[in-house]
Amino acid sequence: MQGGDIRYNMMTTSSLFREAQDEEMELKVKKVAERLSESMNIVANEPSLAFFRIQEHVRKSLPQLVEQKHEVIETQQKVQGASFDTEYATHAVKSLHKSSVHFQNIQELMKNAMFMKQQIDYEEDRKLQKKAQSTKHKTARDDIEVSVSRNVKEMATSKSDNQL
Repeated sequence: MQGGDIRYNMMTTSSLFREAQDEEMELKVKKVAERLSESMNIVANEPSLAFFRIQEHVRKSLPQLVEQKHEVIETQQKVQGASFDTEYATHAVKSLHKSSVHFQNIQELMKNAMFMKQQIDYEEDRKLQKKAQSTKHKTARDDIEVSVSRNVKEMATSKSDNQL
């Protein structure tokens, strides 16, 4: 029994109050005292019930939270890897932009080299043409000299034949 029940029992057993009480009132007071006692018992045990519910919730949700934590860590590693790749690619592109001066220099040198090659080819062609022309003139001169010497020989032989 609770403390309130003891007082109630003491009051009802006392001879002073016995005459004034009525049975219906006694029943109502007893119900109120029982309900008050029950409410006090629930309120006294409420923190343990709350802790039990919290513990139950933690047991159910903890495996899901651990799984989500692992997924977040894995996703974080993937994002970090992609971030490093992006930074590396950005650095490479910036390096290419810085090297554009070198590429322009190379392009100018190649243009100069092609121009020089064209000049060399032109000079070689001119030399070959001069050589071909001089060879033509030389062969033409030689042909003329050969034909003149033949003519001279023929004339000499024809004169000697005539003199005979």
